[in-house]
Amino acid sequence: MNENSQKLPVGIKLGWAVGELSVATYIGLTIAFLLFYSTQALGISPWLAGLVLLLPRLWDAFTDPLMGAISDRTRSPMGRRRPYLLAGAILLGLSVACLFFAPVEAGEIQKAMYVLFFYFLASTAITIFDVPYSSMAAEMTTDYRERTSLTGYKMIAARVGILVVLFAVPVIFGAEDNLAAGFRLVGLGFGAFMIAAGVAAFYLTRNAPRFETPLQKFSVRDEMNAVRKNKPFRALWVVFLFQNLAIGASATTLLYLLTMVIRLKPELIGAFMAVGAISATVATPLWVAASRKMAKRRGYFIALGISALTPIPILFIQPEAYVFMFLVLVAAGAGDAANQLFPNAMVPDTVEVDELRTGERREGAIFGAWAFCRKLGMTAGAFLVSLLLSASGFVQGAPAGAQPESAILGVRLIYSILPVVLWVLAIFFLTRYRLTEAEFNAVKAEIAKKRV
Repeated sequence: MNENSQKLPVGIKLGWAVGELSVATYIGLTIAFLLFYSTQALGISPWLAGLVLLLPRLWDAFTDPLMGAISDRTRSPMGRRRPYLLAGAILLGLSVACLFFAPVEAGEIQKAMYVLFFYFLASTAITIFDVPYSSMAAEMTTDYRERTSLTGYKMIAARVGILVVLFAVPVIFGAEDNLAAGFRLVGLGFGAFMIAAGVAAFYLTRNAPRFETPLQKFSVRDEMNAVRKNKPFRALWVVFLFQNLAIGASATTLLYLLTMVIRLKPELIGAFMAVGAISATVATPLWVAASRKMAKRRGYFIALGISALTPIPILFIQPEAYVFMFLVLVAAGAGDAANQLFPNAMVPDTVEVDELRTGERREGAIFGAWAFCRKLGMTAGAFLVSLLLSASGFVQGAPAGAQPESAILGVRLIYSILPVVLWVLAIFFLTRYRLTEAEFNAVKAEIAKKRV
């Protein structure tokens, strides 16, 4: 299909955004609950659980770019991306369901190996689905502002998915006699949900516009250079890495914070975990509207600043300070809405930068590296949390009353100081990104001249 730079129909935007429900629920489950599930339901030591959750991300360093290269070169009547939405969604749902069926009575190493195997499988599945899915944003439209609008639909879907996870999971595992049984229900329910959302996106994008120029050859050097020599993308990747380190650390620590520092009543945990997602869902359309009057880069700076400030009050929060905690989570959600919108709307613009340099479009290579950045950052953030929990004297499987004071203090510091440092680093590296709307349109004009 010819290159499309016009506004997309709302139905196409919604249909594509549905696929983000699978991605968001997977991220929500694994980042917010998988470490908690491993330490509290299975009794795995924090350091070992953190290592188990980190290793698949090393695998992603290979599979994410490879999946991008494969989808760039796929030829199919359904398009070069859509077949992977179908296959990836089914594998993802099945592997996530199995992930939460670890044998509770087995030894610690056996349980850790079980989680590791199915987390590897789930990580491969999300790569198969997400890299081609996200790459579609760059080939559905080449309009600078329409890409922000399209990303806005995707981010609202992401917030809905995260909201469902954060609200429902504590309710589900809290309704069972023990955590392990509750998490089995979580795996079954959300595994089925991921399959349904992914298959729906596959079907609903059948008429989506696509600008496809499949590459003829594969070169590891060319694929690496598409990322390494793309200055705007390289700068944005580093910013996004620090951002996701901060998000991974905060999201992983939140449940520990609510239960052990705030001493939240069990029946309120799900509602409080969902506050940030609700705030982000409401804020996303407002940020999309604001993006029409400000540059993406400026909006991103503002969002990073908000996120750098919001964890600071946790240093002083007292047990049962529910209103205070509620306000912190509202502010965090509002900032995070923009921190997802702006960089995800900026990264498609870097595809044209690579095309101007090489004469070829490598959406898959760009988005493969982008997907790896997000997963690496979030999981490495969670890994840092696991190490710091172990260093603080945290006792796996023990309730708040049985934890040493050092562990309670550790949770407080991990949620506050660690993310602040990471957010500040993200702000610093964003100063190196300089692709403006005027420069982007100039790049498109140069590409158009070369095609004539």
